[in-house]
Amino acid sequence: MSTVMLDKFGLSIGGEPVLSEISFLLNQGQRLGVVGRTGAGKSILARAIVGLLPHGATTTGSLRFDDEPLPDDGAALAKLRGKRIGLLLQEAAEAMDPLATAGAHIAEALTAAGETADLEAKTGQWLADVGLDRSIAGRYPQDLTAGERSRVMLAAALCGKPDLLIADEPLAHLDVLAQRQVIGLIERLCEARQMSLLLIAHDLKLVALLCTRVIVLEAGRVVEAGDKAEVFGRPKHAHTRLLMTAGRHRARTLMRTPIGAVLLEVRDVKRVYKRRDLPVFSPRSPVVALDGVSLSIRQGESMALIGPSGSGKTTLARIIAGLEHATLGELEIDHAVYHGTDLPRIQRREISLVFPDPTQSFNPALTVGESIAEPLQLESQRLMDELSERMVEAVTGVGLTTDVLGWRPDAFSLPELQRLAIARALITRPRLIILDEPLSALDVVGRGELLVMLNRLRADFGLTFLVISQDLAMVQVVADRVLVMDKGKIVESGTPAMLFDSPQHELTRQLAAAALPEVGIVPVF
Repeated sequence: MSTVMLDKFGLSIGGEPVLSEISFLLNQGQRLGVVGRTGAGKSILARAIVGLLPHGATTTGSLRFDDEPLPDDGAALAKLRGKRIGLLLQEAAEAMDPLATAGAHIAEALTAAGETADLEAKTGQWLADVGLDRSIAGRYPQDLTAGERSRVMLAAALCGKPDLLIADEPLAHLDVLAQRQVIGLIERLCEARQMSLLLIAHDLKLVALLCTRVIVLEAGRVVEAGDKAEVFGRPKHAHTRLLMTAGRHRARTLMRTPIGAVLLEVRDVKRVYKRRDLPVFSPRSPVVALDGVSLSIRQGESMALIGPSGSGKTTLARIIAGLEHATLGELEIDHAVYHGTDLPRIQRREISLVFPDPTQSFNPALTVGESIAEPLQLESQRLMDELSERMVEAVTGVGLTTDVLGWRPDAFSLPELQRLAIARALITRPRLIILDEPLSALDVVGRGELLVMLNRLRADFGLTFLVISQDLAMVQVVADRVLVMDKGKIVESGTPAMLFDSPQHELTRQLAAAALPEVGIVPVF
């Protein structure tokens, strides 16, 4: 029987308190959700339970597993994590060994759990269980999408048949179809094996589906705890109410900008890659990432691309931004025809790209001001006083003050870093901004604030948006038109209301049906 018990547990790192007097009991078969804003202490709590604390960490109070303190011996701790406790950390997919295949990661986890027979068959079955093709086993991390890497690491966490699964943002990088598959798998395993679950998530809808009890963290302290229906249905603490209402904006209340003539045209674009997961002398069938994509974006329009992971959305965005080259087809902006990386220099400043993870968007050795100024190299002929004006305009446009320009990236929260990434995108005064999963790294409050800011920026600067997102709720708020992609093709298009209320294509119907239901009965205010 597996039991996790914390009694007035506290944690400090370098003398700074991170967690204070955390108490809860998680018995076998129970499912506990931990929610809160970024920086509340959720992820460090997960690490503490399995003994993965940074150097200089000190603890107070009691933390026990099966009524015993965690072992001091590193080997014993590793064995506990490999056999009794399945651990899926938020950054696990990004920490995969680049020299080991996806199958090797799962086989290693199976071996650590004592499962040494029929490793190849078991690996293939676990890949299938998390919704991946068995052929993924031979591929390396760099040949997988972010969603595929996440599911590989989920399979590695579950394959030892643990008594307890600790999952930190298990749906990160997954499209809505994959999310539903992962939710179903975790539910089945919890019920069939009486597996306990400690779920850490920004998404309250996920917690409501999978968990029976909830604790709410704010600044390292539990501010509310109890049954799911009670906490979400009748929240008592102001912070819980903030989490419940954040992000529930209505599209009709947000600003719109006039839509003009065609700004960008994509004509019959195809992108083909060579396979890298096969032996050198094996016959190699190419991977078709884009298969004859055509679209147009009008000035002032906000267009969204949705679809399963691997459908070609990010590849298309990179070609439009000039970071990749189309195998066939062409693009045109401002009467300049290009094919991707040959985007003319004078037009390159017209298109900006905002990446999903703001922590990976800034050089830690530079101040954010130096990073924001980098795209101005495209306009080196401009006078320095105008460039200074641009810096002020971009930073104040995203709701920050100019004194932050001298700070380094590690001084900012994730929402602030994402605002700064958007400021860098604004610095050249582009006409088109491509936003690739702009909300994925943010908590529920940060998402709501960023949605309002994006619509304001679009109106204030007359911007055109191309938004790539798995978040259908965001798409309904920010997009005028939605394109659905599948296997490198556009299979359906229309307004958000048309697509989600009356979908025509089977994939669109599946996406609409897979969206997680809203949580709670708290009115929007």
